[in-house]
Amino acid sequence: MLKRIIVIALVIVCIFSLTACGSNTSNTSNGEASQNQVATGYMKTPCRKDSVDEFMDIIGEVELGGLYSGMKLEKEHCYNVTPESVSAQTDYKIFKFSDSCVSLLLIDNEIYSICESFGGFGFINAVPWDYDENGTLDLLVASSWGSGLHRSIISVFDTTTKESITIFDTSDTDNPSIDLFVATSSPSATMPEGIDTPIYYEVYSARIEVTNEDYNLADLSYVATDIIGAVIVENGKPVFKPTSK
Repeated sequence: MLKRIIVIALVIVCIFSLTACGSNTSNTSNGEASQNQVATGYMKTPCRKDSVDEFMDIIGEVELGGLYSGMKLEKEHCYNVTPESVSAQTDYKIFKFSDSCVSLLLIDNEIYSICESFGGFGFINAVPWDYDENGTLDLLVASSWGSGLHRSIISVFDTTTKESITIFDTSDTDNPSIDLFVATSSPSATMPEGIDTPIYYEVYSARIEVTNEDYNLADLSYVATDIIGAVIVENGKPVFKPTSK
């Protein structure tokens, strides 16, 4: 029954997606790098094979439909991309398929789609965040999808309701093609107004590279090009606040 539910869910996601996964060129931000806020080197998305066997035993070999027609979720393309901060604080595991970019979250042996992926990089990174302060860590997620209109998404996966909440979508901006990642930070001089907490969550524009020889889209390298804003909670809801320049 679980496998059937997963297949149905993935088919629905595929039908509503736009175009094929990941072009063979990396997306580059049009924003200029801020001298004080930009990371000095590339960061890597974790890309491991641990726990892949157990994950694949749960879902089996799934044949996709819709615009993914003819593709399968196969073990050889499956990687554990769970960030270290997520592994250190939770039992959640995130898996991504290097050919289709399908990105799935495993919690308590149940599987959920963590983001849209078709036509983009899918999952890029995530940090733990109990945004609703209910004592259960949720996930603040950066991802991208879409081809004719590439867009990046900042969302929260609520681990209580098992639903994703979109916070920021670059398709609503003047520069929809930029890629993004999220980071936990302490307040700085450039943070948006109204933040008075010791820890908050920054959003960076990024240059993403796929440098491995086999063009493994689960194995990403990325570097910040600018800090564009932060995610905070207002009236119980997560919201994006652009950085004051």
